[in-house]
Amino acid sequence: MNFVRSTTMSYKRIALSFLIFLLVPVIRFLLRSVIGSDTLALMFALNFAAWLLIIYDWELFGLHWNRAKENLSDTIIYVIVGFVVLFFWTLINTRYLKGSLTLPDPSVFRTDPIAGPPVRFAYSFSLAAIANIEFKCLTDHMKIHAREATMILVTGFVFGLLYTLMFLPSNLSQIPSTYLYYIVVFSLFSYLYNQTHSILPGILSYTAVYLCLMIFFIA
Repeated sequence: MNFVRSTTMSYKRIALSFLIFLLVPVIRFLLRSVIGSDTLALMFALNFAAWLLIIYDWELFGLHWNRAKENLSDTIIYVIVGFVVLFFWTLINTRYLKGSLTLPDPSVFRTDPIAGPPVRFAYSFSLAAIANIEFKCLTDHMKIHAREATMILVTGFVFGLLYTLMFLPSNLSQIPSTYLYYIVVFSLFSYLYNQTHSILPGILSYTAVYLCLMIFFIA
């Protein structure tokens, strides 16, 4: 299936959507200095930015939701494909690459059980929604046509760098492995979108993997 699309988003909407994305580190920094917990600060930042993006870009989100429903069999297939690939790639990263993952501090689940559901929601669905909506917004005016592999690689390298810088590891020696991890993650999102013309498979597969990590491995 070729990556062919017609532009529907204005440059103003794309720019404002990107500014919403940039609110994440700002809110995280401001709240961390007030509440003293980086995990909770990032939780608020992710949930706020995700819902603001969904509301602001509701037409875009609704379009992709309807595409996913209209092609439900493809959506289910590629959600499963995305889950399997991302799950094993994340295990490889955890065991061998040692790239930094955007995950909450496990102690939060023990010391503040009430925070468990919103924290899990933020570090799975909200993070996935932000990543996929921003990916779609910032590539909206690209005309790739039959160059699927080019689009996948460009997306992986560009957005991998963006997210590595946005969620910069505290240990700077992890930057190369973290960047490699995100290159593959965003290449996968691009591939899933190219096969289904919807960002929903990327959102759902990422959400499922990170929920599994938080429920079965760290909390």
